[in-house]
Amino acid sequence: MPSQDKEIDKIFLIGAGGFLGAVCRFLLCELVEGQLGILSVNVIGSFMLGMIMYDTEYLGFIGPKGKIAFGTGFMGAFTTFSTFAVQSFSLPFIPALGNISANIFLTLTGVFFGRSVIKALSSREI
Repeated sequence: MPSQDKEIDKIFLIGAGGFLGAVCRFLLCELVEGQLGILSVNVIGSFMLGMIMYDTEYLGFIGPKGKIAFGTGFMGAFTTFSTFAVQSFSLPFIPALGNISANIFLTLTGVFFGRSVIKALSSREI
């Protein structure tokens, strides 16, 4: 079982990353309003999380603490599935279907491109 100090360190890293992620999401959504703002944070976040997760596996630039702070904390607060879900639910059927399709397709594409960047940097086959 991890020591209490290590758990507190993890909680601090997640909290600090989460604070920064939430602030960045707020600022981006102030610039890009509505569904497009939420779509933007989710796509950018998926791309970045794809890079973070595959970096730890293939390059190793981001250590375990960075993965916790940025992957769990920052990206967890920056991206938002719940707001996307509420927005989609509040739209008429056809626009909701478009919003859902765009979010799913573009966030998965973001992860793919994040992974592709790391793959290119590592020069390794995945």
